[in-house]
Amino acid sequence: MLFWVLPNSGVGTVSHLTALLSEFSREYPHIKVELAVLTRESLWREIFGFQREPRRSAGADIIQFPHYWTALLVRLGILAELGELDSRLSSVTEWIEPLRPHCLLPGTQQVYSVPWWMDVSALHYRVDHLREVSSNPDEQLARWDGFMEACEALSKLKKGGTYFPLENSNMRGSVTIRDVLPCMWNRGGDIFNSSSTRAVAHRDESLRGMEDFLQLFRKGYMPLMRERGSLGTLLEGKASMTISRRLSQSVLPQGEEPDFEVKTLPVPGELFGSHSYLSSYNLGVARGGKNQQEAVTLLKWLTGTEQQLRYSQMIHAFPPSTAGFERFIFSSHERMRTYSGIVAGARTVPNVMVCGTYMTVLDSTLSRLAMELAKGAWNPALLMQAMVKVQVEMDYLLSLYGE
Repeated sequence: MLFWVLPNSGVGTVSHLTALLSEFSREYPHIKVELAVLTRESLWREIFGFQREPRRSAGADIIQFPHYWTALLVRLGILAELGELDSRLSSVTEWIEPLRPHCLLPGTQQVYSVPWWMDVSALHYRVDHLREVSSNPDEQLARWDGFMEACEALSKLKKGGTYFPLENSNMRGSVTIRDVLPCMWNRGGDIFNSSSTRAVAHRDESLRGMEDFLQLFRKGYMPLMRERGSLGTLLEGKASMTISRRLSQSVLPQGEEPDFEVKTLPVPGELFGSHSYLSSYNLGVARGGKNQQEAVTLLKWLTGTEQQLRYSQMIHAFPPSTAGFERFIFSSHERMRTYSGIVAGARTVPNVMVCGTYMTVLDSTLSRLAMELAKGAWNPALLMQAMVKVQVEMDYLLSLYGE
């Protein structure tokens, strides 16, 4: 059985999954699992290539993908309806409420995918560093202008060497739409209108949110285009804060905590409050695969509460079931205080057919803009021009494939 997975923990992906699946193999020794780790870009190409030419390769039996790809993969005929394979998979009530629509074919109650793990964006900061520049960091960092003031003060205090006020949590050292969305929402912007029938990333409020985030690079508060060069710098003292979608260093399992205090707050807010980006990574079974029942067995095992908790802990993420998340936050006062409110105020992107394409195009566009920033060739008009071009392209796709 072939299992396509994303690089959930970077270079540690294979070792983490090998450890997890060794237990599965003990329980189900007759089921052999072959792992193939694909980037989002490679997975996107494989899916479309297999859809166009199903005989060119064996394809996968079980697939991991971002939650907002579900509708598209169903329409392409890639995914099997899970309830038809196992009646216990015909309901979505066990998952936290914001993730339930992302398991379904829109407009139906047919389940085609289930969440495996999730992440949510938040601001993490070193208390020892922020106390040097702020009398009340929690209050100052609640507002975007206060956050930027703290970045400037830290930059002046600790300038020189390889220090940046912010660690860039993007594994490639660049920027994606997932990084930028909280700033867009906090300005009242979005990528879709309220009915998900029009693209609105080109509107003023959306552009202001993008500019807020990109300004972190322009002002030298966060490194850009340094592949993996920024990850871990907060722990090394070469950064003071990070906006990350993974678990705060302050609430890691015993024995992994740093020897300094890291606090976690919502993403600094703007005119429309503070919103975090919530996403899950779902599992689906390939339609017409030769090993569907084995794939269903693995899917159910991986998404069981105990395995969710174990794997989420391995990769510093969060369990997406109601039972799993409650066990996670109720396991300590710090987790309850920190993440219950952040998740309650978080938002997702919609599970509509064009969302995967839209997010992919936005990622590509932001990557090109980041290259211009890195070369020092930035012009504010570039952002407007790029997003208008994206809007025209996406509105055309929405007119053809809108739900």
